[in-house]
Amino acid sequence: MKPLKTAVAESLARAPIIAVVRHADRAVAAGQARAFMRHGLEMIEVTFTVPGATELVRELLDLRPAGSAIRIGMGTVTTPARARAAVAAGSEFLVTPNVSAAVAGIAHDNALFLCMGGLTPSELVAAHELGADLLKVYPLPPVGGPAYLAVVRQPLGDLAPMLAGGGFGIEEIPAYRAAGAVAFGIGAPLLAPDEEATSRNIHRALALARGGQ
Repeated sequence: MKPLKTAVAESLARAPIIAVVRHADRAVAAGQARAFMRHGLEMIEVTFTVPGATELVRELLDLRPAGSAIRIGMGTVTTPARARAAVAAGSEFLVTPNVSAAVAGIAHDNALFLCMGGLTPSELVAAHELGADLLKVYPLPPVGGPAYLAVVRQPLGDLAPMLAGGGFGIEEIPAYRAAGAVAFGIGAPLLAPDEEATSRNIHRALALARGGQ
């Protein structure tokens, strides 16, 4: 059996969207996660802002079919306590909005894929030096979006690969991809009031994330 970190990296390469589950109503959040799982997304991030987030992770892991390539992880892992809770819940990857040596240490001790957040060059270099597998450049839209990412990558293109995060629409994915992002954190824009439209949104987002039109 391949290492978990390798399996997560392969899922992200096939479907380069981390689908963010973030809602104040736990039932709504659970419905979002199940929709993401049904329609081809392989990386599902349940944030700690969801009530009962760790219990939801356990439920999703139980719901996942045997042999599935879907990976369930936790986001907003801002503290060591949250990192330990995520590990205990069975989280298969960790996502942070911040740089934390303690969180990185827990991820490494448990051989988990780590997507660590930073915005400034200093933060991104620090996250890379802590062994992040993926750098979450966050929040991008308020500081210039793709233009900011393109400028940051000019001197930092030799660091770990970068994920674009911070809230943007599906049709903005190509601009972030052109700026150097290899993965995209997106949640609410993928969802629609009905199943068919949600499926269309997700498949459109995946096509753009993979470099299609």
